[in-house]
Amino acid sequence: MRFLPTTIPGRPLLLLLALVAIGAISEAAPASGIRITGPSIYLELEGGAIPGMLGDGLEIFTADDLAFMQAELAADGIDTAGRITMFLANTEDGWSFVSLFDRNGTGGIGSNDSFLGFNSVTGIDANRHWNTDQGGNVNWWDLGNQSQLVDGTFEWESGVTSEGFAWGNLSEGMAGTATYVNMGLDQLAPSAMFQFLTWNGTKWDLALGADFADGSDSFALAFKVIPAPGAVALLCIAAVGSRRRRR
Repeated sequence: MRFLPTTIPGRPLLLLLALVAIGAISEAAPASGIRITGPSIYLELEGGAIPGMLGDGLEIFTADDLAFMQAELAADGIDTAGRITMFLANTEDGWSFVSLFDRNGTGGIGSNDSFLGFNSVTGIDANRHWNTDQGGNVNWWDLGNQSQLVDGTFEWESGVTSEGFAWGNLSEGMAGTATYVNMGLDQLAPSAMFQFLTWNGTKWDLALGADFADGSDSFALAFKVIPAPGAVALLCIAAVGSRRRRR
């Protein structure tokens, strides 16, 4: 059995390993992340796979999709009850920026007590998915400049039912905005109402909790799909190795 030498003339092992890793990434589905910015927020989150979801067509985010995503996150210790949870997931509709509104619970369905206003703009190639099974109304417009707008309301009974929204078919470089408006969310968590998740390679982790600013009923964000943070790190390693080799 032959072993590879720890160095190859003119090519440090570090550079070789980086190139091998990058090659492995290129053979798999391209990894993606999402950059989120807002008031006092700057995040770069890694996306993870939740296969089989969001595959039923435009403007459809099924109750089964909601329940499955909630269960997947709960298995990793992420409680979506009473919160608005955001993450990037590789779904049946490709990379998707998902917002889950609360979590399904037990008990009989009564009256809706949670009311969220929502609007979001992104590129025309993204696919829109929403669930308003419990209440609310969402509308869509083609803005005519290679962008689209979704605007409306979501209504549900906190602790019993839930709803959600997602942009699917996202690719690297696609960007947009999302605004969440408090129209009656006092039944949700009193702190860290918004939670942002990242994939750590084996499970979902909580990256940050946030709230409406004091005196404000609007929570506005900008987002952009980027290479996964891990892929960026590998590229940086390769670049450093290349520079060192030239000296």
